[in-house]
Amino acid sequence: MGFLVTSELQKNVVEVIRYNDKIMMLRLVLGEEIMAVICAYAPHGGLGDQEKREFWDCLDVVVRAIPREEGIFIGGDFNGHIGEDNNGFQSIHGGFGFGDRNEPGRDLLEFAVAHDLGIINSFFRKRVSHLITFSSGGRNTQIDYLLMRREDRRWWRDCKVIPGETTVTQHHLLVADIGMRKKVSEGERKGRPRIRWGSLKGDKITMFRDKVIPMTADRVGGDANRLWEAMATTITQVAEETLGLTTGLTSGHKDTWWWSEDVQIKIRVKQQGFRDLLRHMIEEERRRVKERYKKAKSEVKKVVAEAKSAAYKDMYDRLETNEGEHAMFRIAKARERRKQDLGSVKFIKGEDGHVLVKEPDIKLRWQTYFCNLFNGGTEVQQESDNNTQGRQRKNCYCRSITMGEVRTTLKKMGRAKAVGPDNIPIEVWKCLGEDGVRWLASLFNLIFKKGKIPKQWRSSDVVLLYKNKGDA
Repeated sequence: MGFLVTSELQKNVVEVIRYNDKIMMLRLVLGEEIMAVICAYAPHGGLGDQEKREFWDCLDVVVRAIPREEGIFIGGDFNGHIGEDNNGFQSIHGGFGFGDRNEPGRDLLEFAVAHDLGIINSFFRKRVSHLITFSSGGRNTQIDYLLMRREDRRWWRDCKVIPGETTVTQHHLLVADIGMRKKVSEGERKGRPRIRWGSLKGDKITMFRDKVIPMTADRVGGDANRLWEAMATTITQVAEETLGLTTGLTSGHKDTWWWSEDVQIKIRVKQQGFRDLLRHMIEEERRRVKERYKKAKSEVKKVVAEAKSAAYKDMYDRLETNEGEHAMFRIAKARERRKQDLGSVKFIKGEDGHVLVKEPDIKLRWQTYFCNLFNGGTEVQQESDNNTQGRQRKNCYCRSITMGEVRTTLKKMGRAKAVGPDNIPIEVWKCLGEDGVRWLASLFNLIFKKGKIPKQWRSSDVVLLYKNKGDA
């Protein structure tokens, strides 16, 4: 058993739990809805009653543990026939089943009634070929079912078997169309453009410095918060004009690192051939265009195989060198990550164990966590006490920060580091030279004198790093 999740939804997976070799659950977030997807495989008729009872008891415990506010989607091979007749089970059986009911099918119906789950593929009238999920030796049956909460009936759009698709031997693919409204966040609606800080080199450094210095030369003294905001705004505006912005969109073909110019040319020819095939309606012309398309398709396969072979040969040759030792470990780690159920965690759980999907709730949870972490689990002192302590600290002597100290610190700071909420990297201050050092020294001394840091410095970006252990 297992789950196939699209790359778009992979980042929304919260957890994957294997209860045994017959029951598995995946929990993911869709918009502000949490969905628990369960894959089940009931014991077949040849096994004893003990195995069957253990299966239904385990599945019952799993479903009961799911909070009421979370959606449920159960799919699997239940090795039972619910039958065409829905007498006694009208609430969860739509009346469009197949064949006659048997005892395992009655167990499934009773389980659905106990948890108020509707059997989706019994609610849509279909031809017989679109109801049969299992064929063997001339016998056709329906043993695969999909279930959801009856209160989510509004989401069900369609459900049927695709006869021509065989997922495994004797089984047919059962598909359900579920329509859920997803609240799209601003980050998902469009990409976020970023400043091309990587272009800050060569002549661009001189252009950038010559524009920033005159605009900030007289900004010394006063309030530290206004001083920093004015400087940050100036740097950002000048950087956008001088360096430009990215589109904010992710680049395609991330996995096709072996693509060469020949591959791209051949693929464009094949794509054009396919468009020509769709455009021609006359039989003779269509036959001629189809032959040309088949030839282009064959050439693409050939050139792709050659490009892959050449790329992998180069990679293996590099691995044989001393420099390739580190690359070998990176490849091994990447392969290990691909085998894991979770590669990243986007959502977290509250103190009660429920998944948090709303941004205010997630922020409050992190606020509580860091408050307990940095204060040893004790309550934060009242603001009045903090103000009193602040006034006491101002009365003590504090030596001014010198330009030499700022200059030495800037030299120790590494390049190409991730930017914070202000979107200003360390390269900016290094390229501003002595003018930047003088301005920073003045700002730091003003902060010590006033006892307040800029408001923007109080914000930070928290990146969740799941270490593949424990609970998120």
